[in-house]
Amino acid sequence: MANKYIFNSPFKSDIQKFLDLKHSLGYKYALEEILLSQFDKMCIFKYPKEKVLTQIIAMDWATARKNESNSSIGNRIVTIREFAKYLNNTGKYAFVIPTTYIPKKKKYQSYIYTNFELQRIFDVIDNKKFNCRYKNCYIVYPVLFRILYCCGLRISEALHLKVKDVDLQNGIIYVYESKNNTDRLVPISEELKNICIKYFNKLHLSSARNDFFFFTKDSQTQIGQSAIHTSFRKILALAGIEKSKLNNPRIHDFRHTFAINCLKKFISENKDLNAYLPILKTYMGHSKFKSTEYYLKLTNDMFPDILLRFNSYIEDAIPDIGGECYEK
Repeated sequence: MANKYIFNSPFKSDIQKFLDLKHSLGYKYALEEILLSQFDKMCIFKYPKEKVLTQIIAMDWATARKNESNSSIGNRIVTIREFAKYLNNTGKYAFVIPTTYIPKKKKYQSYIYTNFELQRIFDVIDNKKFNCRYKNCYIVYPVLFRILYCCGLRISEALHLKVKDVDLQNGIIYVYESKNNTDRLVPISEELKNICIKYFNKLHLSSARNDFFFFTKDSQTQIGQSAIHTSFRKILALAGIEKSKLNNPRIHDFRHTFAINCLKKFISENKDLNAYLPILKTYMGHSKFKSTEYYLKLTNDMFPDILLRFNSYIEDAIPDIGGECYEK
């Protein structure tokens, strides 16, 4: 896999070899490549003649930036730690930042959208009540957000979809190289398939198979996640769903809401959870049952009454710690 960035600091050769090694082992290392590109630029600007990854350089890189989240700081530190350990393994000295400098990530409380909130969100999206730089947003967003909610896809998975990945004849979405380097097939409802067909006929009649299924500027350019998150905050505000100290609704919470609604449906229909949890695990692309069973815990906390008859299963399965589509 070719590196996307060109490195020019005294560490350029080692960075390139480090990335080549990670890629050869099957790691995507996309975010890490971006961070190492930023590290490379810092070294060019502040340490242009330094060929050793000293404590001064490493700790300078680890210094928190203004308004930077703990997650972002942690990603930067972990990446440079891995690079330093690689240098040490090749016989070169490099200072490895102690793990005590890695800040703990903030634990987010999942937000489960109510049916009324979902109606308000899609009312804002469908009736173009939000402002967007590109006109395509008003065509893209109604379908994008329905796929996120109705299929429980991660935002990165949805934005990465190519035209060839959406089988409109059989109603199947192919998700490739997702989290944990997994692939999966995601069947969609007839209703959602028809929505996607109408969308395809508006934007993709002349598109190539490798073009992005969702785009705003042009079909060869993937939509940036930051742009989607910025638009979504505006959509939530217009829908009257505000961020607070207790609640911080996010795009990823569509996925949580999908899972919870699936479990509620399984339970209300007296489905065997031993049989249906593995199905939900596969559908959502979880690598471990622990990720899927987390939703059992969440469901139990929010809707204890519907889980009373499953107490024997719940006690063993719960770790400590989709819904219907909305037409236009």
